[in-house]
Amino acid sequence: MKFSLSRFVEIVDRVAPAVLAVVPNGDKIAPLIPKIVHGIKEAQAIKGASGAEKKQHVLNTITDGADVAAAAGVKVSSEEITAIASKGIDTVIEAVHVVEGAKATRPGEVTAASSSAFAAGAATGSLPGVDTAPRSSDLPGGRATHGHGSGDNLPPAPAGDVNDPPSGDPPPSRAFDGGANRKP
Repeated sequence: MKFSLSRFVEIVDRVAPAVLAVVPNGDKIAPLIPKIVHGIKEAQAIKGASGAEKKQHVLNTITDGADVAAAAGVKVSSEEITAIASKGIDTVIEAVHVVEGAKATRPGEVTAASSSAFAAGAATGSLPGVDTAPRSSDLPGGRATHGHGSGDNLPPAPAGDVNDPPSGDPPPSRAFDGGANRKP
């Protein structure tokens, strides 16, 4: 597949802000995310530059911003910002390559690549994008959480039948009476 700068820029515009925000310590580079995104797109357009040279171009651009932030009283060093941004840039480029290489499929269609992980006996928890962490309901003595996340933080279930009315109240009538007891 031939490289397309416009396609690269489109993917970076969509993917980079989200990726940069969630890299470890991404909150520290949050004010610089627009500058990083712009730098990535600008660096990609540099003819003949290596990947390392393009990355250094982006890092040089944001180092100036980190120095300004430090001068304004933000307690973060330019070295820390550079390290976080460096990891973020690498992650963005990896994400762009994944998106560029993705093949469209119809809903419900399984590709040979995705089914080969199962055929090869992929280990539990090793499927990208699939949460396979055990739930309390999966463990001996655990209880179902009905799709509301882990039940580990829930209070103990009340004793007795859940259909028992609170004490002192008569049980509700469940028989259909044809609407004879309906209130106007």
